[in-house]
Amino acid sequence: MLDLINFTSILIIFLSIFQTIVGVGILVLGTPILLLIGFEMIEVMMILLPLSIINSFINILYLAFRNKKIKVDKLLRNYFFLICFPGIFFGLFFLKLFNNFINFNLLVSLVIWLILFLSYLHKSKNNKFLIKFKKSLIFLTGFVHGVTNSGGSLLSILIIESYKKNIDYIRFQIIYFYFILAFFQYLSIILIFDYELLSKINLNYLYCLIIGIFFGNLLSKIITSKQLKNIIFILAFLSSLFLLSQS
Repeated sequence: MLDLINFTSILIIFLSIFQTIVGVGILVLGTPILLLIGFEMIEVMMILLPLSIINSFINILYLAFRNKKIKVDKLLRNYFFLICFPGIFFGLFFLKLFNNFINFNLLVSLVIWLILFLSYLHKSKNNKFLIKFKKSLIFLTGFVHGVTNSGGSLLSILIIESYKKNIDYIRFQIIYFYFILAFFQYLSIILIFDYELLSKINLNYLYCLIIGIFFGNLLSKIITSKQLKNIIFILAFLSSLFLLSQS
């Protein structure tokens, strides 16, 4: 049991570093890893969701303090509340009805591969695709998060392909909207399963999270926008492989 706790603590440090740099990662990578070593799904959510929320919140404050000119994209924020949240509800409802009939992990993997393929196929075609289907992709992000808990991959791709600004601006948008996504999901799980806030979190996990945030922000200073984009694409591809392994 002690070895499992130590492994989880080390894992949280690395996941926190990754999420601090990229904006997502604690849920996308942590969920399948903890499931593979024997944790139950709800237990995984109750451990990782608050850690993801705290990581995002601290990094939002840090980036806003470091660059006071950074603002939340208002159009994307409106789309997020009006389109993405209903997508999460629809995804949860759809999962409940058709979980035994549809392989959602395979379906989401195919969607991720399609977007990655379009991103590398041709830049102008990809931009036209994003502009034409932006609302649909935002709804799809919520839907995917509802059925597989892997909406962060699509969210990251959508944001990094939509903006041509500096790396802090891109990171801020990803972190901000993923914070909202995780917070909404955490509250939903607490209400549905009647858990208490932070019931699965101990101080050791929080210390590990802070260590990861510190080193993540140090490393983020040497990451370029192109490198960030490549890391996000790799994360999305790994996420699709994890989904396939669980399908």
